[in-house]
Amino acid sequence: MAAQSWLIPAVLCMVAWGFSRLFPKLATNHIDPKSALTFEVLGEVIVVAVILLGFGFSRPELHLKGSSFALLAGVFGGLGVYWYLVAADRGNVSQLVGVTALYPVITVLLGVLLLNEPLTAKQMLGVGLAVVAVVLVSS
Repeated sequence: MAAQSWLIPAVLCMVAWGFSRLFPKLATNHIDPKSALTFEVLGEVIVVAVILLGFGFSRPELHLKGSSFALLAGVFGGLGVYWYLVAADRGNVSQLVGVTALYPVITVLLGVLLLNEPLTAKQMLGVGLAVVAVVLVSS
C-alpha cells in the first residue's frame, strides 16, 4: 500500500522540528534568547532563499485573507519561537519539549471551535492521552 502523499513530508517535518527544538537550548547556553532568535530567523530566511532559488522564484500570490493568515502564522510562530528560547534559557530541554509538544491540542481545539471540524470520541481520547503524556514527561 502506497503511503499517503502527506506522510513523507510530515515525517520530514517531525524530524526537522525535532532537531530545531534541540538547537535553541545549545544556543542559549552561549547567547541570550533575543540573539538566538535573530540567528534562528536568519536561518529560516536562508531556507526560504534556497527553496525559492531551487524551485524557481515566482511572484507570491496576493490574496487578502490568505496573505493575512500566512502573516499571522508567522507572527504567532515567531512569538512561539521567542518564548521557547526564553524557556530554553531557563530550563531543561527535555521538560520544555514535553510541555511545548502539547501545541497540537490547541490547534485541534481551534479546528473544532473555529473551523467546525469534527472530533470523534477516539480522537478526543488521543488528545486526552497526549495531555497526560506531557504532564508525565514534564514533571
